[in-house]
Amino acid sequence: MRMESLWQDVRLGVRGLANSRGFTVVALLTLALGIGANTALFTVLNAVLLRALPVENPQQLVMLSNPEAHGIGVGDGSGARYLYAYTEFQDLRDRNQVFSGLCAADSHVRRTEVAVADAPRAGESEQADVSLVSGDYFRVLGIRPFRGRIFTADADKVQHANPVAVISHGYWKSRFALDPAIIGRKIRIRQNMFDIIGVAQPGYSGETVGFSTDIWVPLTMQTEVFPAWTDFLAKPSNPLEKILWLQVIARLKPGMTRQHAQSGINLTQRQIREPEAAGMSADRRREYLDSRITLVDGSRGANTLSDSVGDPLKILMAMVGLILLIACANVATLVLARGAARQREIAVRMALGASRRRLLQQLLTESVLLAVMGGALGIVLAQWGDRLLLRLVSGSNPVMLDLRPDARILAFTMGLSLLTGVLFGLIPGLRATRPRLNDALQGAAKGALRGGGYEGKLPAGRLLVVGQIALSLSVLMVAGLFLHSLQNLAHLDPGFDHDHLLQFDLGFLETSGYKGAAVHQVHTQLLARLRNIPRVQGAALAFMGIFAGNDTGHQISLDASTPKTDAQFRVRNDLVPAGYFSAIGQRIVMGREFNAADERGKQDVGVINQTMAHKFFGNSNPLGKRVWYDHDHPQQFVVVGVAADSKHNSLREPASPEFWLPFFNAAGDEPSFCSFQVRFSGDKGAVAIAIRAAVKEVAPAVPPLDIRSMNELLGESMITERAISQLAAFFGLLALGLASIGLYGVMAHNVTRRINEIGIRMALGAQPGDILRIVLRETVLLVAVGMVFGLPSILAAKRWISSQLFGLTALDPMAIGAAALLLAAVTVVAGYVPARWASHVDPMTALHYDG
Repeated sequence: MRMESLWQDVRLGVRGLANSRGFTVVALLTLALGIGANTALFTVLNAVLLRALPVENPQQLVMLSNPEAHGIGVGDGSGARYLYAYTEFQDLRDRNQVFSGLCAADSHVRRTEVAVADAPRAGESEQADVSLVSGDYFRVLGIRPFRGRIFTADADKVQHANPVAVISHGYWKSRFALDPAIIGRKIRIRQNMFDIIGVAQPGYSGETVGFSTDIWVPLTMQTEVFPAWTDFLAKPSNPLEKILWLQVIARLKPGMTRQHAQSGINLTQRQIREPEAAGMSADRRREYLDSRITLVDGSRGANTLSDSVGDPLKILMAMVGLILLIACANVATLVLARGAARQREIAVRMALGASRRRLLQQLLTESVLLAVMGGALGIVLAQWGDRLLLRLVSGSNPVMLDLRPDARILAFTMGLSLLTGVLFGLIPGLRATRPRLNDALQGAAKGALRGGGYEGKLPAGRLLVVGQIALSLSVLMVAGLFLHSLQNLAHLDPGFDHDHLLQFDLGFLETSGYKGAAVHQVHTQLLARLRNIPRVQGAALAFMGIFAGNDTGHQISLDASTPKTDAQFRVRNDLVPAGYFSAIGQRIVMGREFNAADERGKQDVGVINQTMAHKFFGNSNPLGKRVWYDHDHPQQFVVVGVAADSKHNSLREPASPEFWLPFFNAAGDEPSFCSFQVRFSGDKGAVAIAIRAAVKEVAPAVPPLDIRSMNELLGESMITERAISQLAAFFGLLALGLASIGLYGVMAHNVTRRINEIGIRMALGAQPGDILRIVLRETVLLVAVGMVFGLPSILAAKRWISSQLFGLTALDPMAIGAAALLLAAVTVVAGYVPARWASHVDPMTALHYDG
C-alpha cells in the first residue's frame, strides 16, 4: 500500500511539475548549478585525496617512502625517509621478512621522446610519459595484463639487458587504436629499442595521482631511458652520497599489522646500515643509524597534488556547500510562493479528509523528484566543469586525473540530491499543510506570505532571503581574500628582471653524445653565439636555472671546521658564469659579480645573497670572508659579492640563504646539464628562431628546445593560486547571483500580494516616491540583516584559510569591504526593480487587482 501511494505521489509530482513549467525550469537550473558545483568539486577531491588505486586489495598496500616526495635528492637518507636509492631498495627487498613483496618506481614520471619503429611514419618522434619500475612492480600491486604479459622479478637480475616495455590500456587505445597485433612491436625510447610485451589492465595508469604513465620499463634500463650525471643503479662508494629517487611500495603479509611491519622493516634497515657506518665518526654514525621508516597507507598510492591543492580544494568544497544552501533557499522561496497559490487546493483536499501526513508526503515527493532531476542535470554540468578545472590547473605539464564518475561520486550526488529535496521542501511543506481552512476556501490565500500562518516580523520568505545574503557574503569574502592574495603574488618582485627574459634547458649533453671536453666546448661556444644574436642584450647559464623546478644545496661552516649537519647550516647554491647577474637583472648590493678572471683563477670565489649575509655574518662586512661547504668533501670560497634576494622556484617561498660559484673553473669540472637565460628586445618569436639556429649550429645532436619566457614560468608557478582564485571568484559571483534572484523573487512576490494596499495608499495621496521608499526600505533592511549575520563567518574561517593567503590576513579590510559593497550594491539593485514597478502602478488597476 505504501509503495502504491508513493508511486501515485510520483505521478502526481511529475504532472504538477509539468503543469508549472516556468517554476520547474527555474528550480531545475538553480538546483543543477548548486548540485553540479558540489559534484564537480567532489569529483576532483575524490580523485586527488580519496580514490583508491584500481589494484587488487589496495588496503593491503603500504608505502615506505613519503607519498608526496618526488624528484631526485643526494644524501644519506638519515631521519625520516622520503625517497630511496636503488641499492637500498634491493637490500630491503632481499632481506624483507614482513611483506609479501616490495616494488619500486621512479618518483617522477618523465615526458620522454619515443617513436614507433614500424609505424607509417617510422622514426618520427613524439612525447610519451615513461615510468621506470622494478620487475615485481605489477605482481606486488596486483596489476594483470590485459594482453600479452608483464615483466617479472627476472627483469631486475641483469642491468641494461631487458629492453622490454608494458604500455597502458589508454596509450594502446590513443596511440595504437587498440591494435590486436600490438605484442612484439618495437618502440624507440630515446636512442634504444624496446619490445612491447604487454598491455596493462584497463583503468590503471600508474601509482602516482597527477601523473599518467603511458609506458613502463624496468628500472635496470635507467641509463638507456634516463641518462644522468651518474649511474643511479650503482652502489655509491660513499654511503653518504646516495642518489635518492625511488618510491617504495609494499604489500603486507596476511595477518601482519602495519605497526608490526614497521618495527620489522626498521630493524632490517638498521642491520643493513650497521656495516656501512663502520668508518664514520661517532656523531655521524649515530645520525646515519637514526634513519627511520614510517609506513603509511598505500591504498591511494603516491600523490603530486595533495600538498598543493588538497587544502584549497577543501575550502572550495565548503564554498560550494554554501552555494548549495543558497540554491536550496532560493528554491524554497519559489516553493513557498507556489504553495501560497496552492492553498485553496490543499485546503479542499484536507476538507475532504486527506491527512496532513499524506499531503506532506506528496509535497516532499515532489520536492525530492525535482531535486533528483536537478542532480541528474548537475552531473552533466559537473563533467563539463571538471574538464574546465583541469585546464585551469594544467600548465606545460598537464595534470592527469581520472575524473570518471564512480560509485562514490554517484552515491554522493544521489545523497546530495535527496538531502537537497528535503531541505528546500520540508519547511514549505509543513507550512503549506497547516493553512487556515476557512480563509483558504474563501480565497484569502493570497496573503499567505503575510498571514495565514506566515505572520511575524520576518516571515519565511524573508528569513530565507536573509540566510541567502549571509551565506553569499561568506562566499564573497573568501573569494575576495583569494583574489587579493593572487594580486599580491602577481605584483611581487622576484628579485630579478623577468620581462624580456627567455630560458631553455640544454639537458644532459651525454645523452646527445657529448662527453668530456666536448661538453665544455658546447657550453662556451653556445654562450658566445647567443650573445652575438641581434636583439639579444645578454646571455647566461645556470646549473639549476630559474623557476625550473630544480634545487640543490650544501652544508656550510665559517670556521674551517667540517660543515655542520644541522638543517640551519644547509644553504641553497648554484653555478653561474661571469656576467650572470647583469644578464638576468639581479642587483649586486655589495662587492661585485664574477668576471672572466674568476673562472680561470686558482682562488675559489663566491657570491652570496642578502639573507645568507645577514644570517651568518650579521652586521659585519662579509666581503673577503671565507665559507666552507660540502660536508663530505669540504671546500671553500671567498665572498666577493652580495646579491639581492631572489625567488628560485616559487613566489611564495621565503627568502633563504643562497650562494653562487663559477660555472666554469680552471679544473674544467662543470656539469653537463644546465639552463640558458637570454635577455632580448623586440620580437620574441624571431629571437627564439635565432636561438634554435644557434643551438643547431653548435650542438646539432641536441633534441628540439622548449624555449619559455620567464613571465610564462612565473605564471606557471602561480597556476594553482590562479585556478583557486578564479574558481572562488566564479563561486562568489554564482552565490551573489542566486541571492539576488532570491531577493528579487521575494520582493516581487510581496509587491504582487500587496498590490491592493499600494493602490489604496496611492488613492489616499501617496506619491510614487513614497511607495518606492516603502518597498526599498524593506529591501535594504533584509540586506542589512543578512550582512550582519554573514560578517562574523569570516572569523570561523580565519584559521582555515589563513595558510592559503599571501601578504594579507583573513581579516583583510580591503577584501571584506569590497565583498560587502558588491553584495549590497547588487542586491539592492535587485530589490529596486520590483520597488520601481510598484511605484508606477495605476491606482485604479491596483484597487481592482485580484492576484
